[in-house]
Amino acid sequence: MGSALASLEDALAWLYVPAPRAGELLAKAAKVADGIVVDLEDAVHPRQRAAAREHLAEALPAHDGAAFVVVRVNPVSTDDFAADVAALTPLVQAGHVAAVRVAKVESAEEVATARAATAAWGPEPRLICQLESAGAIARAHEIAAADGVHSIMLGEADLRADLRLPRGAAGDPGLLLARQTCVLASRAAGLPSPVGSAFTDVTDTEGLRETSARLAALGFVGRSCIHPKQPAVVREAFAPSEADLAWARSVLAEAGTQDGADSAASVLADGSFVDPAIVRQAERLAARAGAAR
Repeated sequence: MGSALASLEDALAWLYVPAPRAGELLAKAAKVADGIVVDLEDAVHPRQRAAAREHLAEALPAHDGAAFVVVRVNPVSTDDFAADVAALTPLVQAGHVAAVRVAKVESAEEVATARAATAAWGPEPRLICQLESAGAIARAHEIAAADGVHSIMLGEADLRADLRLPRGAAGDPGLLLARQTCVLASRAAGLPSPVGSAFTDVTDTEGLRETSARLAALGFVGRSCIHPKQPAVVREAFAPSEADLAWARSVLAEAGTQDGADSAASVLADGSFVDPAIVRQAERLAARAGAAR
C-alpha cells in the first residue's frame, strides 16, 4: 500500500510488527498497511533484543519497500536505546528505515540526546516522539519544538496507567486533554498532525471505527494498528468521505472563479461561505484523497 504514497504524512494505517518476526511478517503487513512499525520495545523481551537487532539487519534490506518502515526504539534513558541506534544506523543510511518512534520521551533534553545520538542519520528529522506520561504531556510543546523531531504522538496504554484511568471506553474522557494537547503542540510547532494510538480490542471492529472517527474529529490523521484486519477500518475512518470530496471540489471550483475579483470571499450555492482559509481546507482534503489512491 505504501509504495503509492508520497510521504510518511500520507500514510493512514500503521501496523505493528514484532522485531523478532519481521522477516516473516513484513511482506504480509505491507499488503494491508500503509506503514509498518517494527517494534524493538514492548514486543521484545529484554534478553532477546540483541538477537532482534541482528535479525533486522537481514530482514529489512530484504523488504521490497511496498510500505514505509519505521522502528520503535527503546527509551533514550536506557542502554537499549544506544544499541538500537547503532544497529539501525546502517539501515537508515541505506534507506531501509524512514524514521524511528522513540518510546516514552519525557523532555526536550531527551530529544536533544536522541538527536545527537542519530547525527549520522543526516539533517532530516526522523524522531517520532511518543508521549506516554503526564509529565510528557505537560512538556508536549517543548518536545514538539525540539530539533530533529518529525512528529509527536501519544502512547496511550502507558498514559492511561500514569493517569490512573479506567481501561477501555470508560477511560477515554480522561484522555481528551492529552489528545488535544498532542494535536495543538504538533501544529503549533509546524509538525504533521499526529497519528492516533492503537485500539487494543481486535475483536471490536465497530469500536475501532467509532474511536477512529473521534480521533479524526480531534485532528489526528491515521492510527496505529495491532492486527492485520484493522488497517482497512482505520483507512476508511480517516480518509475523506465522498461528501467531503464533493464539498472540496465545489470550493475549489468556486475559488477558481475568483481570480481578479474584488473580494477573496464568496458563497456556494448551498450557502456555505468560502474564503482563503476554507480554500486551504479544501486543498488539504483533495490532496489527501489523491495520496490515498
